[in-house]
Amino acid sequence: MTGSPTRAAPHRAARGMRAARGSRSLAAVAALVAVLAGAPLAAASATVHVDGRIPTDGLVSTDVPAPVDYTSGPYADRLCPTTPAAGVACGVGRTVLAAEQGAAQRERAVAAGSTCEVQSGLWVCFDVRSLLVQRGGTTYGDTFLTPDARRDLDPALLAHEAEHVRQWRLFGPDFSLLYLREGVDACGNYFEQQAGLESGGYACP
Repeated sequence: MTGSPTRAAPHRAARGMRAARGSRSLAAVAALVAVLAGAPLAAASATVHVDGRIPTDGLVSTDVPAPVDYTSGPYADRLCPTTPAAGVACGVGRTVLAAEQGAAQRERAVAAGSTCEVQSGLWVCFDVRSLLVQRGGTTYGDTFLTPDARRDLDPALLAHEAEHVRQWRLFGPDFSLLYLREGVDACGNYFEQQAGLESGGYACP
């Protein structure tokens, strides 16, 4: 049935968006409480380890060590403190922020007609048309956005993007700037190197 639009529809949509944001905030608070209580933190339907790793059971990666040690890297000073209380609070806060960033990207992608699903513990959105999505895809927070049509992604690529999610969780809100500081050439980018150039589909000399 068709008809003239009413004023009620925008209000319902606005209430729905506020409810969705409220649900994400409640989920973030619940996650923080759970971790501080000693329970495992789940984000994007995947267990999150203390060091930011996503479990990759069954995944095969040709050149990505698990886990990558960033404590001796060029951005070690941007990691969370090593003291127990401050380190846990910082780590949980950054993990929750990555989950919220990913959720916001998924919300926008779905609203634009994309399809999002979880593959091997990683959120993936397909058919994403955005200037933010570069090359074959870009990870924001805990979500991988790709312009490709829906398909089962290669396990090595999933492991590569999972490491980018871990980087978001470890380096927090500064990660995007740190990544850009490394330059657009993936072969010389520290974070791409640590995630695995071959598994990411980069052919480097």
